Amino acid sequence: MTEMSREDLLDVVRRVWTERDPLPDGLVARMQAAAATAGLDLDLDLELMLLVERSEELVGARGTATAYTLRFEYGGTQLLLRVDGDGSGCRVDGWLTPAVPMTVRALTVRGERREWVATVSERGRFELPDLPPGMVRLRLEPDDATAPALGTPAFEI
Repeated sequence: MTEMSREDLLDVVRRVWTERDPLPDGLVARMQAAAATAGLDLDLDLELMLLVERSEELVGARGTATAYTLRFEYGGTQLLLRVDGDGSGCRVDGWLTPAVPMTVRALTVRGERREWVATVSERGRFELPDLPPGMVRLRLEPDDATAPALGTPAFEI
C-alpha cells in the first residue's frame, strides 16, 4: 500500500462528504439571509420565536401558486401564518394568540431594506398583501411598551 499525500487524502475526504452528505438545497441562501439579518439594525431585546411546524398545501392540479403554513412560538405566544404566492407576489395571513394589540412589520432580508406594516385585530388576525418573493422576517411590536418585541427567523415567500 502506498502512502497518500496530504492533498490526496483531503481530496478523498472531500469527495466522500460531497457524495454521502451533500449540502441541503437552499442552505447557502438561508445562511446568507441569516447573516444579512444579523447585520440589520435590530433591537437587541428582540425575542426570537421558534418555528415549530411547517406544512405544504396543494393549491391546484395545474396551478403555479404555492401555499404553506408556518407556526411559530415563543413562551405563551403563538403565531400561525398562511403564505400564498404565485411567483410574482405573495400574501401572508396571520393569526396571533393571545390576541393583543400590536403592529406587525414584514422586513426584507436581502437587497434594499423595505418593510410592510399591519395591525393585529382584536381577534388576533392580520394580513400582509403584495409582498415580493424572497426572504422576509416578521417583527411583532406590542402596543404595550413594557412587553418585549418578538421576531421570526427569516423565511422564504
